[in-house]
Amino acid sequence: MYIFREISALTRFAIIAVCFYMAAKLAQAALIFEALVVGDGPVSPSMISLIGMATVADLVGVFAASILVGAWIYRANANAHALGGDLSVTPGWAIGWFFVPVACLFKPYLAMKETWLASHFGGNWGNGDATNLLSLWWGLWILNGILGYGVVLADRGDPVLGAEINLAAGFVALALSLVLIRIMLQIRDAQSSTRHAEVFA
Repeated sequence: MYIFREISALTRFAIIAVCFYMAAKLAQAALIFEALVVGDGPVSPSMISLIGMATVADLVGVFAASILVGAWIYRANANAHALGGDLSVTPGWAIGWFFVPVACLFKPYLAMKETWLASHFGGNWGNGDATNLLSLWWGLWILNGILGYGVVLADRGDPVLGAEINLAAGFVALALSLVLIRIMLQIRDAQSSTRHAEVFA
């Protein structure tokens, strides 16, 4: 049995963490690109210091966003169960599937899709149509992972190529973050509306 809990505050904190990550990631990528691709000559100590600070901020952003978005996914999925009944992915597995090889390529998307549908359509979620933003979000998530792996491989042999890939990854992270924020807001608003309709039906 799942209990509905309002997620407005959690949504706000998760979005703040995502925005911090987005800004830190772009700053780090831009600084590395400036140092290795645009700049002439050796990298100055001040630039190295800036890159170091941006990298620390990026790591903090990744950690904070992972924790808060993970908590949001868990709570939003639990609410979707409370509103829509028999979803195939439980709140725990809505998070857990991200860490299972192969299944991580499609199961988290399924969990988010069911959460979105049950949030918008309640018990009739199986007959609803999901937003195309979900497919865009998941495509950007996969692409972000590929680019992240590409940065690691390129850095070993060609730091300039690594910097270029890292900058591309920064823009992908920006798009990914914006789409995720939009989906989170849609689910938050839909859950509030659906819950209100059920209470006063």
